[in-house]
Amino acid sequence: MVQLKHLPYDMGALEPVISGQTMEYHYSKHHRTYVNNLNALIAQSHEALQNDNVQVHIQISQAMKFNGGGHFNHEFFWETLCPVADSHRPDPQDLLHKEIVRTWGSWENFQERFEKRAAAVQGSGWGWVVYDKAQNRIRIKTTAE
Repeated sequence: MVQLKHLPYDMGALEPVISGQTMEYHYSKHHRTYVNNLNALIAQSHEALQNDNVQVHIQISQAMKFNGGGHFNHEFFWETLCPVADSHRPDPQDLLHKEIVRTWGSWENFQERFEKRAAAVQGSGWGWVVYDKAQNRIRIKTTAE
């Protein structure tokens, strides 16, 4: 059974960037829905497999992928946030800052590109800064939920 982990900070700790009310709704309602749906689907999947109903299991697997992805993306999201007092841009001497400037020319260019790419995701989704091992560089990647 999948569990909704406790946040590593209080609901209001991200204010004024994200309100406590928004956090409460997003964590307690939105994320919890993914967890509840995923647990129900896991049970249905087990039942379908026990009854040798492969067709139902395959149909359920798409919904499991959607809800599982929503759950795991949210867990990663919560873990990457921090209160404003603990937040800062990478120091210009940090490797991440240097790579951002090398790749996009400036922090501001990176921020503009990231915001545009993330905002262009249709429906529900995510924007990520990732390391592309094959190309040995960082990139902006988006995923749909």
